[in-house]
Amino acid sequence: MLLRFKKTIYHFANQQFNAWLNRRMPSKTKQRLSQNNIFILPTRFGLAFIVFIFLLFILGTNYQNNLIIIMCYLFSSLFISTMFYSYFNMAGLNITATGVYNGFIQEKILIPVDISSQTFKQTFVIHFLNHPNVKLSSVKQHQTISVPVKFSSRGRHSLNRLVIKSEYPLGLFKCWTKLKFDIDVICYPKPLKCVDFSTGLDLDDTNKKSSGGINQSNKGEDFYELKPYLKGEPLSHVAWKHVAKGDVWQTKHHSQPQSHYNVLNINDMPSHSWEDKISNLCYLVLQNHHAGKEYSIQLPRHNENKATELNSSEQHLKQCLTALATFDSVDKSH
Repeated sequence: MLLRFKKTIYHFANQQFNAWLNRRMPSKTKQRLSQNNIFILPTRFGLAFIVFIFLLFILGTNYQNNLIIIMCYLFSSLFISTMFYSYFNMAGLNITATGVYNGFIQEKILIPVDISSQTFKQTFVIHFLNHPNVKLSSVKQHQTISVPVKFSSRGRHSLNRLVIKSEYPLGLFKCWTKLKFDIDVICYPKPLKCVDFSTGLDLDDTNKKSSGGINQSNKGEDFYELKPYLKGEPLSHVAWKHVAKGDVWQTKHHSQPQSHYNVLNINDMPSHSWEDKISNLCYLVLQNHHAGKEYSIQLPRHNENKATELNSSEQHLKQCLTALATFDSVDKSH
């Protein structure tokens, strides 16, 4: 009962603090550190240092020892000077971060953060809440660091606040801030190996037979049509004669037998759970892309995120993986 009460109090206090942070430090693309968004408190070592000064003062006054009292004043001056020095070490930093990033479950996704300052700064620990730390030894005018994040579930995630803290120079004070940026991360599902039902073969074996991991079997097939060039498509498919005439870039598409393209339906995946089906489909998407095949995915009609056009470009791969990452597996049967 007492433990539940403590958890309730902690949860309520955390909610109130986060609401206060949102009012005081709203989300921005660029943040500048100042007295409005910097917090500073003594560390454990700093608290022990205060106790030591207090005991030293009691000892000096009881024994009327001027030398001990002078040492007490000296340590007090050092303590106060360190507090100001810790604050000014962080004040003036300009932090910029924004964008949408993507990666797979349990893999490090690097978020670029731009840090700049007109004066030299030293020793920071930087991380997003509940994610790994990055130690920055110094800041010289302008630099970009990559802050890693990890997620254990697929989908679109909004990153928590960016924490920047420092105990420079003597470790007596902890100076920190919590900044909010408009950053989203799309976490793709973890690929789960399965068989490609359109061919009945494991695509790993198929890839090993193709030259350089790219399926070349469509050479010599009948020309079918020209389509606008999409970023990421093989340059060998570009209609160079049209480019030489000054026309827009187009790619040549050939009529292909069924074995050279795949329509990947999530209902055909061998697993029983829907999360495993999504992982199976993710695996097949990656294998078809690496094999140079045109492919599409088919998701339930009710789901808005779907990619149905046959393609093999990098843009199409990203579109398919994003559709799988944000796929809502509720009411799948409709």
